[in-house]
Amino acid sequence: MITLTLQIPETVYAEFASAADQLNGRFTGANPKIEAKSLMAFALARHETADICGQFDLALRLVQGPTEPPFNPVLTEPFGRDSRPVPTPPAHQEAA
Repeated sequence: MITLTLQIPETVYAEFASAADQLNGRFTGANPKIEAKSLMAFALARHETADICGQFDLALRLVQGPTEPPFNPVLTEPFGRDSRPVPTPPAHQEAA
């Protein structure tokens, strides 16, 4: 087993904490009580390679701009984005 220490936004933690509270309300006999960190570990542990690649493929295609082919041929190219190309960030330069 691998142990990770991650920093996540408080709003993300709040969603998992809220879910844990709701589940504890539904399953009052749970012992030990369901915790936010347990839900996060379960969410990370349930994915397979194809699922992970699919999610990131979709996200990366959405942010790369209109020059890339659409990720889904059913959707039109603009998909709510403006038609200007995404500027290329400057290359990282080492300080002298």
